[in-house]
Amino acid sequence: MANQEKKFQEEKQSLESELARITGQFQETRSRMRDLARSNAEKFRQVWMVNEEEAKALIREALDADRIIHVQQLGMPWEEPRLWFMDNVGPLGGRREKREAMEVATALLEGGIRKFLGIFLRVPS
Repeated sequence: MANQEKKFQEEKQSLESELARITGQFQETRSRMRDLARSNAEKFRQVWMVNEEEAKALIREALDADRIIHVQQLGMPWEEPRLWFMDNVGPLGGRREKREAMEVATALLEGGIRKFLGIFLRVPS
């Protein structure tokens, strides 16, 4: 009986030390994951900002070309469309913004600048 109790005490001690070791590993891993998530989020934001500036510059060029075509070639008045995303800085936050961003990308890829501008000349619902 005493031998069995001693065996249980040793096993209990062994399990407690293993629990402490695993708990420490878990906390260290969780800390590393949080640091990595913060680092990745910052890298994502930096890449987004660079790409956003490049995209805005290309959009400005396209709008300038559209203005020149309207005024000089077609003799039509041109009014710059109000594009909400040109005022945006940084990654999009809301679902609506993401959906509208996908519409922009789809319109540009499928229909060119006319369809692209058509999306933003609609009255938002």
